[in-house]
Parts: sequence; C-alpha cells; structure tokens
Amino acid sequence: MAARRTDDPSPSSSGEGPRRTPPNPPAGPRRTPPSRKRSAAPLPPRTGPPPPPSSRVAQRVLAVFMTVLVFGLVVFGMGAATATFGERWWGYAIGGLFCVLMVIGAVRSGRK
Repeated sequence: MAARRTDDPSPSSSGEGPRRTPPNPPAGPRRTPPSRKRSAAPLPPRTGPPPPPSSRVAQRVLAVFMTVLVFGLVVFGMGAATATFGERWWGYAIGGLFCVLMVIGAVRSGRK
C-alpha cells in the first residue's frame, strides 16, 4: 500500500475537498442583514394589468423636468459661487460647460 502524500490537493477519503470558507463565522457585526439575503424561492410573477402607456410619457416628462432643475441649480450655483469674486458670468459659463459635458457623457454612455 502506498503512503498518502500530504501535499496532494485531491479530495480526502471522506469526500470533502479543500475548505474554502472559515469553519466559524468571523466575530463582529454581520455584513448583510438577514432580510437582504437572496431567498432561494423566486418572487411571484407580477399580476394585474400592465401600466398605461401614458405613465411612461409622464415618467419621461418628470425626468426631463428634474434634469432641467438640476442643470439650473448647477449653472446658477456656479454663478453665485463666482459672484463672490465679482465674476458672475464666468460662473455661468463654467456651469453651462459642465452641463454640456454631462449631456455628452449621458448620450455616449447610452449608445453602448
């Protein structure tokens, strides 16, 4: 009978392979609360009628409106920030340039 090598990575005779996780959970707080763990059972299918097409239009209108508000906040915020140095129009230009760069980035990422 041949002696078993200790550096052999093959599974032991009990059927267990090399242990990949620690035998005991680490001390300290848990990283994921139990409610956030993925359950084995899938969610039930969505029931009921599909949403009306007008809800998609309303959602996009709201998204455009909120985007315009954020861009306005950026432009006028930069204008107000540079007004402390007496150059309000430079702030408007910098804020507008920043908004143009954000739009270009959004369009480019949407094409991928």
